[in-house]
Amino acid sequence: MKTQLILALGSLLAVAACSQNARVESSGEVAPATPVNRRALPSGTSMNVKLNEALGTSSSHEGDRFTATVSDPVMAQNGATAVPAGATVFGHVNGIHTAYLPTEQAVIRLAFDSLSFNGRTYPFDASISSVNVQNQSTNATTSSTVRGAATGAAAGAVLGAIISGGDLSKIISGGLLGAAAGTVISLGTGGTQSVIPAGSTMTIRSTQPVQIR
Repeated sequence: MKTQLILALGSLLAVAACSQNARVESSGEVAPATPVNRRALPSGTSMNVKLNEALGTSSSHEGDRFTATVSDPVMAQNGATAVPAGATVFGHVNGIHTAYLPTEQAVIRLAFDSLSFNGRTYPFDASISSVNVQNQSTNATTSSTVRGAATGAAAGAVLGAIISGGDLSKIISGGLLGAAAGTVISLGTGGTQSVIPAGSTMTIRSTQPVQIR
């Protein structure tokens, strides 16, 4: 399944190269789930959110905070609203690598920290299952040290895509990012990188259950 996903993302490269915007998707590591009622969000609860700040290798730094606004209410099986539209998700950038060489991969890793609505804030962890990215051209330079063969192989696999499976292992073992939690998103290579603009829509999926008070 993961091999098929990587092949699908590879085919997206041609589409992304011909357009200014692309939406990339991943099956995610957690199966989707629907809350039974408004008192608890099971692991796998999906939310559509809108990013409030732009994120990218040229504008973001490790440790930067970001927020996203829930755009559609999360409805429970009994018809109750589990998470209202307008709720805020808080997260941070916990890994970033800027690419300079044409074959070098630019990557960013995003992690989520909390969910806030109705005057209360809850610990919240999630993975990104789809996100909008926007291509932008950059000036490649040879001032950067050439990365190893494993990193080079990963660099050619995806553009503006959510990275998982074998490609993620190559990027981590190649020294671009440490092995921390969060979703790793490719922002292209040295000559063509992408940004996640403010206002972009993302679908996120909780990775831990949340008890709602």
